[in-house]
Amino acid sequence: MRASTLAFALFQSANAFNAAKSRDFNLLADMGLNADGSAMDAVSADSIINSLRVGTLKNVASDLAVRQAAPETISAEYVSLKLDHFGKSKDTYNNRFWVAESGYKAGGPVFIYDVGEADASGSWQFRLQNETSFFKQIVDQFGGIGIVWEHRYYGNSTPAPINLDTPPETFKYLTTEQSLADVDQFAKQFKRKNINATLTPDKTPWIFIGGSYPAMRAAFVRDKYPETIYAGYASSAPVQASVDQSFYFEPVYRGMNRYGFGNCTQDIKAAIKYIDHTFDNDRSAAAKLKEQFLGKGAASNSHATFADALTTIFYLWQSYGVDGGAGSLRSFCDYIETDPNTNTTAPAEGWAKSKGAKSVVDRWATWKTFTPLVNSYLETECSGKQNVTGTCDLNKRFTAPASISWTWQYCTQWGYFQAANLGPNQIVSKYNSLKHQRDICHRQFPTAPRSLLPEWPNTDRTNKVFGGWDIRPSNVYWSGGEFDPWRTLSPLSSEDFAPKVNAFTEAPKCGVETSKKDIFGYTMANAQHCYDFRTYFPGGAVSRKYFTDALGQWLKCYKPKGGAEVFAPKVNAFTDAPTCGVETSKKDIFGYTMANAQHCYDLRTYFPGGAVSRKYFTDALGQ
Repeated sequence: MRASTLAFALFQSANAFNAAKSRDFNLLADMGLNADGSAMDAVSADSIINSLRVGTLKNVASDLAVRQAAPETISAEYVSLKLDHFGKSKDTYNNRFWVAESGYKAGGPVFIYDVGEADASGSWQFRLQNETSFFKQIVDQFGGIGIVWEHRYYGNSTPAPINLDTPPETFKYLTTEQSLADVDQFAKQFKRKNINATLTPDKTPWIFIGGSYPAMRAAFVRDKYPETIYAGYASSAPVQASVDQSFYFEPVYRGMNRYGFGNCTQDIKAAIKYIDHTFDNDRSAAAKLKEQFLGKGAASNSHATFADALTTIFYLWQSYGVDGGAGSLRSFCDYIETDPNTNTTAPAEGWAKSKGAKSVVDRWATWKTFTPLVNSYLETECSGKQNVTGTCDLNKRFTAPASISWTWQYCTQWGYFQAANLGPNQIVSKYNSLKHQRDICHRQFPTAPRSLLPEWPNTDRTNKVFGGWDIRPSNVYWSGGEFDPWRTLSPLSSEDFAPKVNAFTEAPKCGVETSKKDIFGYTMANAQHCYDFRTYFPGGAVSRKYFTDALGQWLKCYKPKGGAEVFAPKVNAFTDAPTCGVETSKKDIFGYTMANAQHCYDLRTYFPGGAVSRKYFTDALGQ
């Protein structure tokens, strides 16, 4: 299948900026593809509209990986895990994963790439087998084993089918805590029949790598299970749970201005103000405005759902900035800021100042790509035409399994409600409120009891459990993008309401946590979400090197339980006294390792194992 046939229809998802949807966008961007599957150059609006009917992300990822694939054959594998790690239930489910082991060298680490809130079938092959994959490059650099891990309740790692008929009680065990315990239990039983080595964390260092929600998990799993996960790479990790994330749009506003689209931000602000004023004061005009944008039949939608639909122009920002193909902000702004009569570009202050805000609203409504984007993202069928009635329902429940599962997660634990950024930089309608975002949760799970689905996400408890901004596990590297909306809730946040920290890039000593005021991390300039996972992005190489340099140092400190360091020469220890005056070879040594002992324990006469060791010495000395 050709990459250019990948459809936006793949990304049907939950609330605005749903992470399940963005996971697919980020993967495409990592591949060097626009959101419609085309190469990262301009494509026409017609191509995106036509592409809505065909294509799968899985096929595109497979196609790109196979072009450069190693001869290794990789198939999906499953591990049986407890559904409830903390209770008495004996129920289990099967969790899916993939393993690349052909580049393994004796003593190499195990690297686990966490896909997070998405079906992993579309990404594993690119991550493990394509030479441009940052993950494959790191695994190969250290002679390790690479694992792509699918999160519980996503893809084929579900205890039951996930759809609109799934009872809310099924989601009881979909929590971040349970998912971290999955990794711990999996690691403790991991082995490969073709590798003659103990690969469990007691003998081999495990490194956890992830971006966005999986980046949070990289920090959390190192913090909660330090004996299992030795080090972590947390790219763009919003570890602070927050109901209100209206500030998501502030980096978007700042970034658009930095990238030369200040006239567009001014016109968006003016258009939003005009729309809000219309909704406030004129019901008839409001109905006409909705149909002007989305076609006949759109007037019945609430102000809130229509306001949410307007935010689709920002959906690609975190993955592409202003780029991303026909549905991008570059495409939108070029259209809005070009006078169709004179073909002139708007001045720095935009068109609204001279032509009026209504002119910008009218121009926005005629952008050919807008209705197809709304239909694809929000799973509806608006006509976009004044004389054709569509099934334009913006208040539908989400049907994509990943969207259903992620909606449960953010509605119960994390929040992340991306409501209007009220204030001087407002580019989102005030009708897209926190209440509206909360209503989406209860619309999706209308029969869920409050004991399972709280009225508002329980973010206070979440931050108490995981530490929020203050989490500082040792052996973890943090990264972020300057204009990444999710950095607002990362320890690297530069927002006024976030704790002020000192970020440094010199690797800290292994096993040593930094203070809350310091963090081992780096913010990439002119970058958005998880940009260091893109091998073609120059700033990404800088960030990755900070991690790999640190990891190289940390691995020297790794000590297997009951064995020698993995970097030490392998020797044969024996206890029969050698002939006097004869040196042993470098591969042999007259010596003994006491079980369940620490430093110089054979010098302690009360320690039983010490007597055994001392006798080997005295017997030899006698000879």
